[in-house]
Amino acid sequence: MSSNNKKQQKLFESWRRYLNEKADPSKVPDEYFPMKLSDVGAMYTPGEATAITKGGQYDDNKSDDVISAQPGSVAVSQLKPSQSSMNIEKAVAFAIAAILKNKPFANGPGGDLGAIITNDNHIMDGHHRWIASGMVDPTVDVGGFVVDFPAKKLIAVLNVLTLHFTKSSKGKPGGGSFKDFTAKGVFAVLTKYAKEGVWSANKDPAMVIKACETFTGKKGQQAIKAAAIKMAKNLKSLTLSVPGDFPEREDMPIISKGKGHLKLAIKLLNSGAVDVNQSFAGDSGAPGGVIKQKAKGVKNRKDAERYRKQLSLENKKRKTKRKK
Repeated sequence: MSSNNKKQQKLFESWRRYLNEKADPSKVPDEYFPMKLSDVGAMYTPGEATAITKGGQYDDNKSDDVISAQPGSVAVSQLKPSQSSMNIEKAVAFAIAAILKNKPFANGPGGDLGAIITNDNHIMDGHHRWIASGMVDPTVDVGGFVVDFPAKKLIAVLNVLTLHFTKSSKGKPGGGSFKDFTAKGVFAVLTKYAKEGVWSANKDPAMVIKACETFTGKKGQQAIKAAAIKMAKNLKSLTLSVPGDFPEREDMPIISKGKGHLKLAIKLLNSGAVDVNQSFAGDSGAPGGVIKQKAKGVKNRKDAERYRKQLSLENKKRKTKRKK
């Protein structure tokens, strides 16, 4: 092989390694990326969270923090929730909208929810639209961004992004549970809506009856009962439980599509900007070069400076060993 060919092959192998390199979820340190939003707020200021979301661009390896997030879709029945709080009235309202092809379901159940979906099929947001689609037709797909990271680690990363975007570690309040989603529970909500209506713009009870009739082929009160039974039956195709160590709704990320945060989050993940894997930015030995305030007895500025110097020395030793 000629010298030029050898150089080209070496360049190609380096290029291929660079393309294939990405963040390793097993190397995202739990002590710096807790799963609870309130813990993230106790650990970092909004400014420090911002430093972490940019730090991946300033470490020794600009590709080790890449978390691939690409448009995609998954069958409703294959998805799993990441929160146990679920408001049955909101879900049934969405189900009616899906049947009637009203906003946000102009094409019926499923479709692009703008949701974040993990590589272990947990949905990070859009839960009510997901379960409503499942109540109507669990075989349809819902779309969004499929992120090549497991839920437990992605929740922690997205909570740092939440603090960066919102400047707050206060999550959304939870309410309701999957236990409400029975034929009896759905029937009670449908009966209420058939009397009072449901839409803020058009509170016409007749629209609710029409949806139930369209959904079941029955008429009047029989349609309401049949719709409740059919929706409850469809729900059996879904996973209606959350791992016990997942945070409550109040401690989950808030990545708002309407405020532009979803688009920014996907860009940050894909670019490797979020400092999730070592080597970390700066000499602190921590994501974004930020000292974790509760680490190793850090209580004040003097402690933090001492800790920073200690970590800097440890980093230099590691770099020296790598060179050897």
